[in-house]
Order: sequence, then C-alpha cells, then structure tokens
Amino acid sequence: MEWIMGHLQLIIVVGGAIAYWLNQRRKAKEEAEIEQSLSEPQPMMQMDDDAERTRRIQEEIRRKILERVGGSTRPVQTPPPMPETPPPLQREQPQPVVDTYTESTREEEAVAADMAMLERQQVLAEKLRELQAQRREHDRPAEVFAEKTALAMSASSTAVRGSVLADLRNPVSVRRAIVLREVLGTPVGLR
Repeated sequence: MEWIMGHLQLIIVVGGAIAYWLNQRRKAKEEAEIEQSLSEPQPMMQMDDDAERTRRIQEEIRRKILERVGGSTRPVQTPPPMPETPPPLQREQPQPVVDTYTESTREEEAVAADMAMLERQQVLAEKLRELQAQRREHDRPAEVFAEKTALAMSASSTAVRGSVLADLRNPVSVRRAIVLREVLGTPVGLR
C-alpha cells in the first residue's frame, strides 16, 4: 500500500497510456467496420455488371441463331418521324407613326390653350366682382346699425360719465366707490 501511495504518479501515467491504447483499438475497429460496409456494395455492382454483360451476350447469340434459321431478323425499330412543325407565324410589323405635328400646329395649340386660360380667368374675375358687390350690399345695413348704436352709446356714455364725475365730487359717494371696488374688484393677492 505504501508503494502505491509513493508511486501514484507512475500509476496514473500507466493507466492513461492503457486507456489511450484501448481507445485507439476501438477507433480502429470502427474504421474497419465502416470500410467493410463501404466495400460490400462493390461486389453487388460487379455482379450487376456481370449480369448485364451476360444478358447482352445471350441476346446477341439469339439474334445470330434467328438470322441463320429464318434468314431474317426482327426489323430494327426506328423512332416515329417527328411531325412537321408549321412555319412560324409572321406578324405584320406596325408601320411607324409619322410625326405630323409641325412647329406651326404646336404653336397654334399653345396659343389656343393660352386663350382658353385667359377666358376662364376673365369669367372668374367677373364672378369675384359680383360677389364683392353683393357683400357690400349685405354689409350696408350692418354698418348703418353699428353707426346708430355707436352714437347712442356715446351719448349715454357721456351722460353716465357726467353722473359718475358728479358722484365722485361727493365724499360719501367716493367712500362708497372705494368700498365697492375693494369688495367687487380683483383680490389684493392678485394685484
């Protein structure tokens, strides 16, 4: 037991070497099995080639025997003739469009388009003038009413202003105005 404990490193190295050797043998066996499984189809392929060659030879012998006995062989089958294809259809090529527009016709079209645009603008300008005239007629009664109201307000405001000024000349009315302002006006914190 002391020897094992004293030479523990040596035992580990020897055990590792044995494990490595066993692992290599296992891999070699697997490779041999793979090679053997790959090599097995070759005899099958060789057998197929042999069978094919034998079949050809037998067919050739039968053909020669038939030639000698009957003097004729089976006619060689020729592929059926290909049906004739009709010639490709020829399409008529469209004749190129001749540019019949000349500079003068283009200018005439441009002038006609400009004239049409001017006519439309004139019609729209006339409609705008009519609408503005209608608006002025519609707004006249309102202007008259506003003038009358302004005159009435100015007359009443001058009367009120005169009475307020008269009230402020009286000391009792001034005190009352100050109290009302404090009570009804903006709060002191917001001033």
